[in-house]
Amino acid sequence: MTFPSLDTIVAYSTFCFAIAGALMAAVWLSLIIWTFRDMRARSRDPFAQILATLVVALLPLVGLLVYLILRPRETLSEAYESALEEEALLQEIEEKPVCPGCSRTINDNWILCPHCHTRLHKACPDCNSLMELQWNLCPFCGNQQVDPYQVGPPVVLIDEIVGDDTPIEDSPIDEEEPVDDLSLSEAEEEST
Repeated sequence: MTFPSLDTIVAYSTFCFAIAGALMAAVWLSLIIWTFRDMRARSRDPFAQILATLVVALLPLVGLLVYLILRPRETLSEAYESALEEEALLQEIEEKPVCPGCSRTINDNWILCPHCHTRLHKACPDCNSLMELQWNLCPFCGNQQVDPYQVGPPVVLIDEIVGDDTPIEDSPIDEEEPVDDLSLSEAEEEST
């Protein structure tokens, strides 16, 4: 068995080292490009982009480790999306007027809910401004008012009861005798 000559071993080792060196250079260059692109996606500051790229270029493995530790947590697009989500959540949290009857979204200037017909506001009879239901004083015109929708005891005029202009003392009123419970129960027993 013959051993390869020293020139052949040197040629093979040179070829292997050249391939390994080319691969290492390609990995190093790709790390530099990846660092620049990653930092550009995470920061708008050109100084930070160049600094991160130089650290990885000058210190290949240690620089990459330092960059991975110090790089911003979010990309710019992730930060933008999270800001949009936060803004959407804040808009949902903001007080939107809802109907107390059906819990649907309503408009602030509606008097009645169009879905369940719940009364939401009342209008001032003088200035026609909308008021809250519990308010008795219009904050816009200062009119103190009676709620036209609130039902109170009926007001009956004496003329309507009697039917003419005769005073009540002169009109005959039939008074019936009060019926007690015993007479009712006796009347029921007799009818059965």
